[in-house]
Amino acid sequence: MKMMFKIAKTELQSLFYSPIAWLLLVVFAYQVGMIMSGMLEDIVVRQAMGYESWKITTIFGDLFKNVQGTLYFYIPLLTMNMISRDLSGGTIKLLQSAPLRNAEIVLGKYLALMIFGLAMMGVLLFYVLFGVCTIQNIDFPYVLTGMLGLYLLLCAYAAIGLFVSSLTSYQVMAAFGTLFILAMFNYVGGVWQDYEFVRDITYWLSIRGRTEEFIYGLICSEDVLYFLIVIFLFLTWTVYRLINRVQKRSWTTRWGIYLGVFLVSIMLGYMSSRPALMAYHDSTRTKSNSLSKNSQEIVALLDGKVKITTYTNLLDKDFWSTLPNHINFDKETFRPYTRFKPDMKIRYIYFYDNANNPELEEQYPDMSDEERAKQISENYGVPFSIFLAPEKMREIEDLSAEGNKTIRVIERENGQKAYLRFYFQGGWKDSPGEAEISAAFKRLVSEVPTIGFLAGHGERNIYREGDREYKRISSDKNTRSSMINQGFNIEEVYLHSALPDSIDILVISELRAPLSAGEMSYLQEFINRGGNLFVLGGPGRQELMNPIIEQFGVRFMPGQLVQPTPLLQADLIQAIPTDEGAAYWSNLDFIRKNEGCVAMPGCVGLEYTPTDGITVVPLLSTDTTGCWNRIVATDFVRDSVRYMPETGDQAGIFTTTLALTRNVNDLEQRVLIVGNTDFLSNGEFATGRREVRNFNGILKHAAFYWLSHEELPVNTEGDAPIDRKLYVSEAAMEIWSIVFMVVIPVILALAGIIIWVRRRGR
Repeated sequence: MKMMFKIAKTELQSLFYSPIAWLLLVVFAYQVGMIMSGMLEDIVVRQAMGYESWKITTIFGDLFKNVQGTLYFYIPLLTMNMISRDLSGGTIKLLQSAPLRNAEIVLGKYLALMIFGLAMMGVLLFYVLFGVCTIQNIDFPYVLTGMLGLYLLLCAYAAIGLFVSSLTSYQVMAAFGTLFILAMFNYVGGVWQDYEFVRDITYWLSIRGRTEEFIYGLICSEDVLYFLIVIFLFLTWTVYRLINRVQKRSWTTRWGIYLGVFLVSIMLGYMSSRPALMAYHDSTRTKSNSLSKNSQEIVALLDGKVKITTYTNLLDKDFWSTLPNHINFDKETFRPYTRFKPDMKIRYIYFYDNANNPELEEQYPDMSDEERAKQISENYGVPFSIFLAPEKMREIEDLSAEGNKTIRVIERENGQKAYLRFYFQGGWKDSPGEAEISAAFKRLVSEVPTIGFLAGHGERNIYREGDREYKRISSDKNTRSSMINQGFNIEEVYLHSALPDSIDILVISELRAPLSAGEMSYLQEFINRGGNLFVLGGPGRQELMNPIIEQFGVRFMPGQLVQPTPLLQADLIQAIPTDEGAAYWSNLDFIRKNEGCVAMPGCVGLEYTPTDGITVVPLLSTDTTGCWNRIVATDFVRDSVRYMPETGDQAGIFTTTLALTRNVNDLEQRVLIVGNTDFLSNGEFATGRREVRNFNGILKHAAFYWLSHEELPVNTEGDAPIDRKLYVSEAAMEIWSIVFMVVIPVILALAGIIIWVRRRGR
């Protein structure tokens, strides 16, 4: 051990007497200072403009990502002469003839590199200390975890560089050889991914992305062991390389040792990547790398074995993301879940069947589905033999009700199943996130709420594509935010008979025909048993809708609200959260903080009177100025709109959305009433207005979340961050930028020059 430390000391002296090492430190310090200055200046400017910041500590994550992307340029220049210098100068013979073990030589040189790596980390530590002094409630463990990941990466690079340095006496060759091996380790993860067993080995070997979880504040045993195994592998190879220089061995013995060490490393790595043997630590204050508490509770209820099968249809749109060569990348979607349920099995099955894909008619006209499938598989280089024919596929899983789309099926050992779909937004395929995955799991462990959409009186249809209809928010399987994909059961219901007990929420959207006495009786029966209501009205429908809501002390006002603006039609109401609403629903507080609104084209005001036993909370209202209620009918396309009190126009602030609660049968009944129906329509969600910062989707989620008694959609929000203030003024930032990009690099350069001059003087 003493000799190892002596060698390390000698190598450190050599490093710090070398201008290359100091040059690398200066360049590294300048790079870090430039990146940090740019990010801090952006925050300072935003704060000066009055904008709130969010998780300021994450600037260190961005910094570490940039450093990670360039670190491999520094290491080859450090390691290229560690052993190759001894090989070219002949000093390696002196070292090996001394009473030293080859392991001591290698470990001593490697220890010197590790200490120099600490010097590079010291540059980063300066900025961490700066953050501690200037960032409100900095998330210190998160930052330290990111630094740990970078240091492990640097140590792994150093071990690789040391090994390459032992292969040649030419230092430039050693530098380029190190770069080549580092490049191989970055790209090996995509090699041979088509083959089932080999794909796990090459994917594990890849060094790409190994520090990302550290940078995000998550320590995973697999990543820690990966770096330790890579270091062990290359240091061991380096030791045997030096041994083989002085000992005569057959080539089979030499290569057998290298191969044996490699196989042992691969075996250890493979074992460390098994979910059941992995351990995690989320070092972030808000546990942002872990499943939300609600998701963890759902997963905890999944007793027994769970299997997730991805069925990939070769004739579907964008099927490529789940092909064999993408399996390991696709599995990352479920990594947060296998952390809490490591026995979860994930498998992939491939088939071809008609999926109503119009692109195929253009690309492969006059061909059968089988001929198209064969041609596509050939184009993608995938064996056609792995794709099941339609009839074989239906024996395993009949997906005709899902349009034969590429889909995931989650199945428990008791036979329960739930579908987890892919989504198409703007023509692009999108994968489910935590909210959608947890909602699918929730279907397997509990009864989920059912939303009934009333039909038969001209209401908005939940299955049609028209602009006024409600398919996009309810039953559209291609839309991530639709309630069916958020875990709800969706039904179209009629009042020909009593509503089923399974209906938890009834949506009544702008009747165009009156309810009969019998229908009204069935509706009242639902209300009396405590069912939750979502009532949406609009201009010209007050007489049809008021009989439903008057029992709650609420009525739709006659007329229509107007809000004339230079660029928008006057009947577009930009409803904003009230003080009571922002305090009642956190989502409305979010809308308010982001200076947003809910766009309501064609809206009527709501009047309400206090009623015993009913609590009323106004959620949204019109703006404080520029809005009034117009009684007379108006053509908003052709006619100009101006305030005319002589015709009955009434100015003021009008409530557009009300939340009501009361106790019915020892249960809290919830009723949501909105003076507008179009804000949830297909057309409104497809409309983009540059002048309007609307949050209709936020209100939709909040509404059904409240009406389902906070059950669905699954709330995946974590704790709010508290590191939201940077205590640096604009004037101070200018000074600090000079310190970061000039002063610190100059100090390091001067230190290097002084040491080098003193060394030359001796």
